[in-house]
Amino acid sequence: MRLAIPLLLALMLPAAAGAETLRRGTVWDLKLGEPISAQPPPAEFRGFACGSNGGAPRAQLKGWSDFARCRAEPDGLREVYFEYDDELEYIARAKDLEREITRWAGTTEVAFPVIVSALFDDAGILKAIRIVTDARPEHRNDITDANLRKRVDAYQLGAIMAARYDIVAARDCKSLPAAEGESAVGSVFVKQFCEKQETGRRIVLRVNLYRKPGQSGVNPQLPTQLTEGQFESSARLEIYHTGAR
Repeated sequence: MRLAIPLLLALMLPAAAGAETLRRGTVWDLKLGEPISAQPPPAEFRGFACGSNGGAPRAQLKGWSDFARCRAEPDGLREVYFEYDDELEYIARAKDLEREITRWAGTTEVAFPVIVSALFDDAGILKAIRIVTDARPEHRNDITDANLRKRVDAYQLGAIMAARYDIVAARDCKSLPAAEGESAVGSVFVKQFCEKQETGRRIVLRVNLYRKPGQSGVNPQLPTQLTEGQFESSARLEIYHTGAR
């Protein structure tokens, strides 16, 4: 027994250490203000495409270097949509490891499904990254569902990102008034715009929870029937490079 216990520990520790080092490339690995040659290799990601201002992908791309194929936004930047590598997720699904499935599921940040993109100027310099909450995973038909945050909670990612970048509501944010036809979800109405300037970068955060014009919590034809999904719940973070690294 005295020999068996140290031997068992010796076998377990390398496996545990290996598990801790598992990682995949994320949007945080991108290097603002740097050229394409300094960015993580495209092989670390998947699903490259032209972006649509934080929306669904458009024309497929092979990697960062295809950025010029994408239409420029009003500020002249070209958005490259990409997704996180899904290899570890599919390994977890093959082994039916629910906790690991959630850890590696799709393109997510702190369990929130997100759409991530990189914005390049015409010289191929990464000038901004964009992270927008994504409702699409709720419509996936998986045998084992990942335990991800639902769209109704999407606006809560805004508070997490605000804490990450020390964005203070009283100092950096303003609450926008409801536009015509917009209304609260229950008693809650959130329409917030935050902006913070730091050395070399500008951080913009938008957080929304409200009903758009024409949306309602109940069926107008049958007031006793509740509606589903008729609300805007989102968070959007953009970090722009404005000078030296």
